[in-house]
Formats: sequence, C-alpha cells, structure tokens
Amino acid sequence: MSVGIEESHERQPVEYGEAYAVPLHRISTLPPGYDEHDHSHHSSDHHDDAPPRFDEVPSLESLPLAGIPGDRSWLAKFGLVIASEDPLTVEVTPNKDKDQSLLYDLGPIHEAALRNDYALLKPLEISFACTHIDERSSEQKTALHYACQNGCFETVKALIASGANVNSLSLRRATPLSLASSAGYLEIVQYLLSQNAKLHIPDAGNPLCAAIAAKHETVALYLLEYGHLVNTRDSEANTPLHHAIRNGMLPLANMLLDKGANVNAPNQEFLRPLHIAASKGFRDMVARLVDVGADVNAPQNGVEWFTPLHYAVQGGHKETVALLLENKANVNAKTAWKKFGYSHPKCEGEIWGSTPLHLAATGGFPEIARLLLDAGASINERRWDMQTPLVVAVERRFHSVARLLLLRKAKTEIVAMERRAAIHVAVENGDLDMLQLLLDFKADVNAKMMRTYTPLHVAAEKGDLEITKMLLKNGVKINYAGEEGETATDIAEAGGYGELKEFLINNGGKGGNYHKSFKRSVHYGWKSPEWAKYAHVKK
Repeated sequence: MSVGIEESHERQPVEYGEAYAVPLHRISTLPPGYDEHDHSHHSSDHHDDAPPRFDEVPSLESLPLAGIPGDRSWLAKFGLVIASEDPLTVEVTPNKDKDQSLLYDLGPIHEAALRNDYALLKPLEISFACTHIDERSSEQKTALHYACQNGCFETVKALIASGANVNSLSLRRATPLSLASSAGYLEIVQYLLSQNAKLHIPDAGNPLCAAIAAKHETVALYLLEYGHLVNTRDSEANTPLHHAIRNGMLPLANMLLDKGANVNAPNQEFLRPLHIAASKGFRDMVARLVDVGADVNAPQNGVEWFTPLHYAVQGGHKETVALLLENKANVNAKTAWKKFGYSHPKCEGEIWGSTPLHLAATGGFPEIARLLLDAGASINERRWDMQTPLVVAVERRFHSVARLLLLRKAKTEIVAMERRAAIHVAVENGDLDMLQLLLDFKADVNAKMMRTYTPLHVAAEKGDLEITKMLLKNGVKINYAGEEGETATDIAEAGGYGELKEFLINNGGKGGNYHKSFKRSVHYGWKSPEWAKYAHVKK
C-alpha cells in the first residue's frame, strides 16, 4: 500500500521569481525526522473486493489553469514566462507578476510533463537552474513518473532522451514502469523496458501485480512473457495470482498456474489464493487450486483464522462448500477474533470462535447448513459468546435454518452470555413464529436467564402483549419472581405497560414490587457479572 506524508507538515512556497532560486531538488520536502524505511508510515487498510491503490498521480484536469492544448499561460503561476517561441526559451518574471495566493506541490517540469508539453522540458531545465530533469516533488516523484501514469508518451521519450532516471523510486516506492503498468499504457511499458527499466526493483507496484490489480490484461499478458515475474510480490506480499483471482480474471489465473505460480503463497494478511477463490465462489478455480496442491485447510493465521471453507460458507457459495468438503475440509474449524480476545456481546457481525455452521446460521443459508451437518458439523458447538448455531439463527430470525437445526436435534436449553437460551432471544426479538417453532420442539417455557428471569419477564420488559399471550397459553409460570422478587406484573407496571399489566392481573398475575427500579435483564453489558472479569478489555 502507499506510503503517506503527514498532512500537518505543509510544503513552503518556492519563490521561482528569484533570479537565484534554489533548485527544487535541493529543497527538503519531507517531514522532520521522516524515515522512508519506517513501516509505521505505511497504511494497512485493505479490502478484498477492491484492488490495492498504487502511487496516486494528479491528472491534468486537477491542476489549476488547465487551459487548452498549447496554452502556456500556466507558467505565470511559477513566475515564468515564454521569452521566445523560436527558439523556445523561458525566463523569470518579477515577483509581483507571480500569483502569490497559490501554493504548488509540483514544479514547472512536472506540470509540463502532465500536459505532455515535451518541448518545454529543455528550456525549463536550462532556465536559471530553476529545475532539472529528475526534479522531485514532495512525494519524490519525477516528471517521468507523472508522464508515465498519465500516458504522455512523447514526454516519456523526451525525458529519457534528456537523461531521466528510468528506475527512479518515488517516496511511495513506485517506479515509472509500475505506474505505466497500473495505468494500462502498453506502449509506454514496452518503451521503458527497451530503455533498460528494471523489473525487480522492490517497489510498491510490482509491474505485473500493478497491471493485473488494475485489470489491464493486455499489459499483464505482455509482462507475462517475462516468466520470472510469475511469483513476484507487491508491497502487500500479493502475487499476480492473488490479484488475478480477486479481480475474476480466471483465464489469466489459469495461465499463471500453467507457468508455475505458487498456490500456497500467503500475502501480508495471510490470505492465500484459495481463500480468495473460495470467498468469490469460483468453484472451478477452487478445484484447479486444490488439484495443483493448495492446502484446503490453510488458516488465515494471525488475523481471523478463516479457512477457505469459512469464506465459502460466509459468501453463501453452496457448490464451492460442497467441493471443499469433498476434499476433506475441516468442517468444525474455528475462527479467531481479529483485534481483541473479547468484545461486547451486542457487537454486530461477531465471528470469533465460529465454526462454518455458525457462519451458515449467521448468513441464513439452510442448504449450506445441511451440507455441513451431513459432513459431521457439531450442531451444538459454541462460539466465543457461548452461542450455538441455533441461538445465532434465532437471533437473526432465520426460521428455515432454525427449523433445520431443530430437526437435527439441536438443543434448545443451551444458554449463551447472560444465560440466554434460544427462547429468551426469540421473545426479545418479538418473533412469534420463531417462538412457536421453539415451543413446538419442546423448548422450556420457564427457562431462567440472568437475574433468574423467565421468557415472561423478558416479554414484560418489552411490553409485548402477543408474546405474553403465547407464553401463557404454553404454560409459563405467571408469578415466578426474579432476584429481587419482581414478577412479570411488576415489570410491566414499572415499564408503564398498563394494558399488559391488566392482562397479567386478569390471568392471575401478582405484583407489589413495582416501586423498585429494576435493571434491564437483557444486555446490560459490562455490568453483567459474567463480564466483570473482562472490564480491562473495555478500557
């Protein structure tokens, strides 16, 4: 990924109007104490569905005074003016003619390159030593970097003819070749290689990786003629095979495999090509990778410990799941938590300690859940928050998954955090159909959770009359008391649910403790006794 400069360090304006202006390449443009070898400057943000960014180069349209082709009035902002057209010469104007309100990161030679105005390069270089062919911007880019990514071929040729360094590295460690590859300019790529551009500089955008990540197949196919690039890596340790599969360029991925691509190479996030293929649901590519030796149970070490099977299940890719199971994927492998050992039980998308069956329940994939169960998945396995796949399915209101699990003898009495059983979760959600389903499979209508609350207490907390009626119809004890003696009637009265209170009283409910201030039973978070020992994690 790209290396950034802290924005608090602003570039000071360069007075080009001075007769003896200091050349830009002598001006320090980096923050004090900056060490380009210090990896703390690197960004670690990554998204599987988007190719990594390479060196960002301004476009012509982003520049002030873009003007029209052939218009050189933009030189005025640098304190420069055309003195003669034949021969073309540039001279410095007095400071008063320079636009003092503008601050520029690029020098005049960089902007000339972006405008493909190659005729200006030599005049600028010889004009009072105010610039030179390899002058660097604050990101240590030369004019050749800008010309390559913006497709200014004539300028590229003129710069190289004038002695520009074809292998110069920017601050973000990008070469002109990697930028041209990522932008898809085959003609420039071919020319750079003919001018001895090196392919093995450890840069941020390995040319082949850069071309494939940006989906420039023509450039990639040309670079593939250099067979020794097949297993090269970019700055995030991705190989060309990682990028080809991620972008769905499967014929190219097959070509890489034919040329000996390493199928078990992990990137810096420990993702292997098989993880990516499984997450995308590319069944045929998964089959090819397995056939040539990919480890079907390779964990994503150090991050979430996802195996390819976890990714396939999470994406809902049934055929890929079936293929992985046929090839002995571990059906009960567990994930890990990405950043912390524990997190709050109400966090969305919790996956720590999940088996593939948990992920099938999380995504609501009954057919995949059936495949996993047929392959021997542990139906009552708990994840980090003690939830079984059944509790997960109930919590997310996936009735078809819950029914399948119940038909396969999932236990309804197993409790999770705060001793919540599946029936408590259904009541909390106000899900009548799920509650009826659980009761049909003999769930305990009087199951006790934290504070010894029954499902009726939870219904009273929510003020849910319909759920209360269903619970009473199925034999819930109407006057069961909580830790402080509170009944469901007390809770309904304390919550201001008058209709529910009257209904409970009419059906034999008793109160008397309504004056007490009750803590909510469900999810009072870090006050929970079961979470007290993890208080340091919150801090």
